[in-house]
Amino acid sequence: MSRGSSAPVMIVGGSATGLFTAERLARGGREVTVLEGADRWEPERRTLIVTRRMRELLGEVGNPSVVNTINRFELLTDSRVETVELDHPDLVIERSTLVRRLAERAEAAGVDLRMGRRVRALRSAVDGVRLEVGCNGTTEELRATTVVAADGTFSKVARDAGWPPLSTLPLMQAIVRLPPNLPRDTAKVWFRPDDTPYFYWLIPESSEKAAIGLIGEDGARTRQCLERFLDREGLEPLEFQAARIPRYTEWIDPCRRLGVADIYLVGDAAAHVKVTTVGGIVTGFRGALGVVETILQGRQSGLFRQLRRELGWHRWLRQSLGRFSQDDYGVLLDVLTPHAKSVLRTDTRDEPGRVVLRLSLAQPRLLLLALRTFVLSSVRPIAL
Repeated sequence: MSRGSSAPVMIVGGSATGLFTAERLARGGREVTVLEGADRWEPERRTLIVTRRMRELLGEVGNPSVVNTINRFELLTDSRVETVELDHPDLVIERSTLVRRLAERAEAAGVDLRMGRRVRALRSAVDGVRLEVGCNGTTEELRATTVVAADGTFSKVARDAGWPPLSTLPLMQAIVRLPPNLPRDTAKVWFRPDDTPYFYWLIPESSEKAAIGLIGEDGARTRQCLERFLDREGLEPLEFQAARIPRYTEWIDPCRRLGVADIYLVGDAAAHVKVTTVGGIVTGFRGALGVVETILQGRQSGLFRQLRRELGWHRWLRQSLGRFSQDDYGVLLDVLTPHAKSVLRTDTRDEPGRVVLRLSLAQPRLLLLALRTFVLSSVRPIAL
């Protein structure tokens, strides 16, 4: 990476992390251009749930995207139900609104937002890199020495710069009428390992509607499982939302030298996604801050070490939970003592190392259960 450089930065992709990165770099004194393939800021709608850490990272800019708050989770497996109250509510957000607000914030900071620009290729050149960009049926070539790939899971920039393709998982959810017996501040999680090594969720987005979905391992089967689940629960889908989400398998260095140019990855392009829940908003912003700090200071940010440890804890937890049987989940809920629940009440899933340590002290049987699945279980090898 270039030391002491003040070169302009080219960001490919107007994703949430791309726009966040652009705004922070612009406020740090850099000239920033964002190339976005869409003609208008109309990203696909998707209901997401995040912890309060998003608000701490974004400040008030994220507030308009918050459509609901969650004060408790109901955890279900077979006939068992446990409720975990939260001291600080989770936030239910509409991704499309968040992206539009981040675009406004970036433009106000002086970022040059260029719509309808689809990057078709990136190649090394003597004086940096060349970006082949399609626009209105024509092709233009742009030169850059600092490029940030924020173009998602199937990043063209990352592939052309030499990073390997990412392993992905299908996310499928439906928007349904909120069940009349469910308060709008209560989310539900069902553990059904015969259907998915992850879980089903129901997240109220208002007093009228909720998102219900799951993460699977095969797209067609995931859709079938969701449809059967909706039928069992007596819920009628109003619309479906789907995506391919990066599956974090190992740390990917998000910084790479290509000739005399510096290339960086943020968000889904870097697989900065919690593999326990396949959520990437907070981790994506944390990774973006590392890229911003690296570019502005000319040396690799220590924030990457923190994020690598965090994602490593999530991977360990997913490897354990991915081997759980239905009976194991029953035991899990049985040993959730009030002391253990108090940990989940105060700490968030964005601090997995702290949560694991405190849970192990509060209820040692939880750690023993997790370790036992590694040694004894042959139910399902988790594909990581």
